[in-house]
Amino acid sequence: MDLVYKHPNMDSVEIRQDVVYKVSDEKLLKLDVYYSNNTDVSSIPTVVVVHGSSTMEDIKDIKLFQSWGKVLAASGFNTVVFNWRPEECPGDIKDLIYFLLDNSNDLKLNVNNLNIFAFSSGVEIGVKNIMEINTGFINKIIAYYGKLDSSIIDMINKSCLPKFLIAMGSLDDVYSSDCNDNFIEEVRNLGCEVEFVLHSKGEHGFEVFNEGEETNRIIDDTIKFINK
Repeated sequence: MDLVYKHPNMDSVEIRQDVVYKVSDEKLLKLDVYYSNNTDVSSIPTVVVVHGSSTMEDIKDIKLFQSWGKVLAASGFNTVVFNWRPEECPGDIKDLIYFLLDNSNDLKLNVNNLNIFAFSSGVEIGVKNIMEINTGFINKIIAYYGKLDSSIIDMINKSCLPKFLIAMGSLDDVYSSDCNDNFIEEVRNLGCEVEFVLHSKGEHGFEVFNEGEETNRIIDDTIKFINK
């Protein structure tokens, strides 16, 4: 299982692996950082990749998320890929964010421009938990084939509105393609910028299962969105 999208420089990025961000019941939760070749940290967005539910303990190490880390870094972003327990301990993701904020100098990450890139159930569980601690440092939220929890609306910092990109698949059999319609309307009413993309043949996990021009275009547009 791998990302169908490729970047010509993705296999030459620098990676810092297996940084422990939390110890829980003697279990070590770890992150990897994939670095852009731009050394001016202050100008580089940081992307935090949030996986969905999984029975795997080290999902950050599967080829799909390694490829996402490499593609995003090759596209100009310092990228964090990490293990967490969405249903067992959703607070892991808060601890991850706190760790990044506290250790940004050591990790060489710009935490004044944090962008959350969540997938599947990581959208509903992960983004909600991150927004509970957001004080305006979340710049953009990218949600792939997942439902955004409506409670997020009340957590949005009105003085620093995040931008949203939501991509859904028309053939998704886990989350309906219109599941975020009400959310989109409400956050737009708050003044948030929202881009919505519907993959006309997209399945759940279209970046894995739907190779072709449409998938590539959505990922290209995602990269452009983060760069805005």
